[in-house]
Amino acid sequence: MGQEPIPILKEIKNMSSNQKQMYNIHKDGFCFLPSLFSQAEATSARDGLYRVINEEYNTGIPPENRFWNLGDSPNSIIKIDKPHICDRSVWNLVTKPKFGKALALITNAKMIQVWHSQVVWKPKSDNTSGNAGWHRDAQYWPFWSEEGLYTAWIALSDVSMSSGPVRFIVGSNKWGSLDGLDFFDKNIDSQDEVLDAQHKNRKIVHSTLKTGEVSIHTSLTYHSSIENKENNPRVGMVVHFCTDRAMRIPLVGENENYLDQIKDTSIAPIIYGDKIES
Repeated sequence: MGQEPIPILKEIKNMSSNQKQMYNIHKDGFCFLPSLFSQAEATSARDGLYRVINEEYNTGIPPENRFWNLGDSPNSIIKIDKPHICDRSVWNLVTKPKFGKALALITNAKMIQVWHSQVVWKPKSDNTSGNAGWHRDAQYWPFWSEEGLYTAWIALSDVSMSSGPVRFIVGSNKWGSLDGLDFFDKNIDSQDEVLDAQHKNRKIVHSTLKTGEVSIHTSLTYHSSIENKENNPRVGMVVHFCTDRAMRIPLVGENENYLDQIKDTSIAPIIYGDKIES
């Protein structure tokens, strides 16, 4: 008998703790922090996000943007910007010293600053409305350099294969920019064809997480997710952070003043080290 054909596309799905430790942020473009937050810490933050979703802001400060409002379809993905400024429990989660220290250790940084955050509350869906297309975060951040920018994804619910986990392409942080890939494109199949044309032998890792675990990826790492098929929502707290190596890019016109907010630590808290003056 001949040898079994080697699969072109290798997918790593349900990972053990040992498998999660295999991945390196610099080499692979992502890594994992198992059990960083306790169940109680995660539950408190999740309750805070629920308040923000229901337009209850115990800090008295509304979010920067709401892409879902009361009265919108409960089957749509709930995405709200900067919930950490709206609720004290959410603020407490993203500013915990152990979180800052862990991020600094992994990224070899002298300073960690949270410059943006999002709640992504993904309900059950039977269609592509729950999809997030293949993309890298840097393509939406023209005001930042590519170096020193990362995203932490904190699981505030268990994330299984059927709940639409984030999927990373190993080593895609070394690829460079690819045309035809976009977060807002729900047609994952057509995007896979784009990837097949240039990176047919890619390896995909599914970020299955327990509540309180964290994934981290660079701004250059291609990632996506598909619909949540479970009855319970998939709840993630997305934390975009910069290090001392990040550099602001001057812009003219739209977004030219957007990063002025990083001067205000009540909006963009420094969670490790001291502010680096540019």
